[in-house]
Parts: sequence; structure tokens; C-alpha cells
Amino acid sequence: MAVLSLALLLTVGTGSAFAASSSTLFIEDEKVSLNQSLRLVDGVTFAPVKELAALMDWHVAYDADAGYVVVMNGEGDKLAFRSGESEVRYNGKTYDIPQTARMINDTSYLPLRVLTEAMHAQVGWQAEDKLSSVTDVEPYVVQSGDTLASIAEANGTTAAALKVRNGLTSDALNAGDSLKMIVPEFMDPATADVALLSKLIQVEAGYEPYEGKIAIANVVLNRVKSGRFPDTVSGVIYAAGQFPPARNGNLQTLSASSESVQAAKAALSGENVVPGALYFFNPKLEPAKAKKSSVVKTIGHHMFIR
Repeated sequence: MAVLSLALLLTVGTGSAFAASSSTLFIEDEKVSLNQSLRLVDGVTFAPVKELAALMDWHVAYDADAGYVVVMNGEGDKLAFRSGESEVRYNGKTYDIPQTARMINDTSYLPLRVLTEAMHAQVGWQAEDKLSSVTDVEPYVVQSGDTLASIAEANGTTAAALKVRNGLTSDALNAGDSLKMIVPEFMDPATADVALLSKLIQVEAGYEPYEGKIAIANVVLNRVKSGRFPDTVSGVIYAAGQFPPARNGNLQTLSASSESVQAAKAALSGENVVPGALYFFNPKLEPAKAKKSSVVKTIGHHMFIR
């Protein structure tokens, strides 16, 4: 089992979203240095795909016709992505991720967590040594008496997530079956809406305070529950005449900051700072509207109304 530890020495340039990093890596006690450094972008760590793949014994190919970089592991997983896009293809299906893939110094970069989880590896943090760690995870072999629920609980996930990850149509298991245990966030049913919601937050409230970011997500989720709008996050966001960034394609090429992702997760977990609010706008730009609205709360530059 390969273990990869990354020492991050971050230096932030004034006015830049990037923080260059020098990286020292340890793979099974062997010290290795990256030629292409990790990059911190708006709080998200990006990794050089080809170099990390070589260190972790993953295979990388390039589909010149479609423009996709393709990463594969020994477990049969296949991740394909294109620079400048947040849509990825994974094991035959299309998913959305919060950040776009990037080309930096002629090198393809993906968020570290996205890449490693897709390749059935786990990202951790060694607090004592201040090192990040990436560990290959072997599939779990089902034992007699195991249930999907018990396996999920023991591994900090859900039965629903394991079913999606392993293409299962029922909870039935057989001793000797092999289960992939690392479920990429983008395919987990519990977190599938994070990417889309966090990118909407970024474009609508990227420079707003954290509470204002949560409030944008709350408006979407309040609409889902209202009975007056579509009953899914994507349905609300892509509804005609509602959110221009969704209609003009900006959400497919936008990267969300770590704070926008955090706000999306908080809202999806139940945190609601504007209960009942179904709309928001900038009162300085629409003062007449502000005078006749039923206001729930004003946060930053936005007024949230029923």
C-alpha cells in the first residue's frame, strides 16, 4: 500500500489566487520531490496529475480527439477531464465538481481530493508533522455476516454511497465480494449537490461574507422545499428566468472557493440564516423594490426577501 506525504510550504503572493508550494513527498519511507509543485487556489489544493499519478502507479493517457486527460488505476476506475471545465467523466458517467481542471505551466492540475478519491485513495493530515498524506486503499472483501449498513458504518460512509460507488442495485452481499470503499464526493448521493450549489454561491456572492454565502444556498434550498419551484437543487438553479449564470453556461467553467464549498455543505446540512427567503437582490441597485419587499434579512450587499 503506497503512502504519499506532502509537506506544504505555502507562500501567498499579493493579489494572487495562487500560493506556490515546495513539496517533499514520502512514499513507503522513500523521500521524493515533486518537479511540478502543488498549488493552492482559493483555499483548494491542486495537484499535478501526471506526476502524482506516476508516483502512485496510476496510468495517464490523453484523448487527443476529445481533448480529455484520462487517469486510470488498477481497480478499473477511469477519470477523464478537460482543462477549464468542471465536468468530469468517471467510470462511464458524467459528474460535476466544484472547481475546474487547470493547466499551469503546461501541466494538467486537478484538485488533490478529487483526483485521489477518484483513484480510490484517501487524503489525510498528519498534524504532528504538518504533512498531508495520500494513501491507496484496498477494496474491502465481504465477510460472512457482513451487511452493507455495517460495512458503511465501520468505514464512515453510507449504504447509499457504497451502492452507487459499486454499482449495486440491492443491499444483498455475498461473502468474498469486493467493495470499493472510497466514494468520491461528486458521486455520493448525500453530497451530489455541493458542486453546483457552491459554484452558484461563488458567482452570486464570491465577495460577500460567509453568512451571505450560506444565505444564497438557503434561498435555493428554501425554494426546493416551498412547493412553488422545482423540487431539486438543479431544477431550481436551472429554472427559466432565475439565475443568469446557470443559463449562460458560466457554472460549467467556474471554480468555487473552499469557503463557497463550505457554505454549500453547511446549508445542505441544515444551517439556515434566512428562513423563508425565496429571493435576494442588491437594494442599492433596486431601491424601489427594497421599499415594498417583505425583508427577512440584509447581509452584505444583498437583501433577502420572502
